[in-house]
Amino acid sequence: MGKLENLASYIEAVANNDTDIATYRKFEQDILEVNADELFDLFYSRLSHENQRDVLVYLDKLMHVFYQSLKHKQVTLTKDSFLDHLHQENNQLSIKLENIKTKLKNNNLIQEKENLHILFDELSQFNVHYLKKENILFPYLEKKHEKFHGVSIMWTLHDQTRQSLNHVLSLLLEKDPNEAQLKKAIGQYFFNAYGLIQKEEAILFVVAQAQCSINEFAHMREQSFEYGFAFIDTPLYYKVDELHTNKDQWLYSTKTGKLTYDQLTLFLDTLPMDCTIVDENDKVIYFNNPTNRFFPRSPAIIGREVVNCHPADSVSTVVEIVDSFKQNKRDSATFWIDFKGRKLLIQYFPMRDENNQYKGVIEVTQDISETIHIKGQKRLLDWD
Repeated sequence: MGKLENLASYIEAVANNDTDIATYRKFEQDILEVNADELFDLFYSRLSHENQRDVLVYLDKLMHVFYQSLKHKQVTLTKDSFLDHLHQENNQLSIKLENIKTKLKNNNLIQEKENLHILFDELSQFNVHYLKKENILFPYLEKKHEKFHGVSIMWTLHDQTRQSLNHVLSLLLEKDPNEAQLKKAIGQYFFNAYGLIQKEEAILFVVAQAQCSINEFAHMREQSFEYGFAFIDTPLYYKVDELHTNKDQWLYSTKTGKLTYDQLTLFLDTLPMDCTIVDENDKVIYFNNPTNRFFPRSPAIIGREVVNCHPADSVSTVVEIVDSFKQNKRDSATFWIDFKGRKLLIQYFPMRDENNQYKGVIEVTQDISETIHIKGQKRLLDWD
């Protein structure tokens, strides 16, 4: 058997909770030589027949074993690059976590719950780090090879970490929180946050550095400014030069009118809604760019499989909607959610040609916080 086959056998044993020191010794040489790219191969193979949630059950056990090899293969990142910024953010998060750990050792949790809430609430700012991975880095990797679709596991880990932090914050807001429950929640958040740092530094960054070009990283860096930076000073912004269509000669013309390139772009970006278009091959082909977006979007998602644009828990719903549109069973799907104090209406509509052939789907998100309270009529202008 070859190296990957041996490692696959070891992972299978771990998944079945059937390992001991003898099992480890049997595969020790291959374990100590494993690299990040091989892990993507191995987990891509497992995800072809195993549920992502099941993989997460034993993922950290494997990381504990493989890390001895992976930590020696971490790469030196280009200074002031997209990955370097992510790396710096990880370092700053680690410092903040260590600071909190020191305070936890020296103080009573319940007595210090207000101060702890301030410290943990600050950690919520780190969410921009996860968003940049989900909406910029992951799409670039997914376009390189099918095996990198496995980064969706890390998206699920992001969600788990967000949830564990929110749980800590909710307990710290309680009048009389249970100390044992609070300690457990804090421990879980630390486990999740540190685990993600380790997986990024030892696996994700190593693979990304090898797979992506200097030009691609330059575009990632530029796109990251739309999200911001966690716990580090904002780097110097510079724009990446791109080739564009000759806009002066471009004209959109139909029986209902004509628009220049600039007029069409302004029209789409002025619409008071987020719009995203997915083609008949389930790939994202366009999104508009309104002033105030509800959900993050980056140019990196263009060409991305639509199922990879959502966390694992939402994928089955997305697939159901798209399949129903393709089969002409439905003409819309509607949801409404509470988001950052606003009420959002999220709708999906199929695009069909004159022969009623499915050509894709449009996702439209609108803020209806004021609209839902409208009563009567308003016929006069009253700006004042």
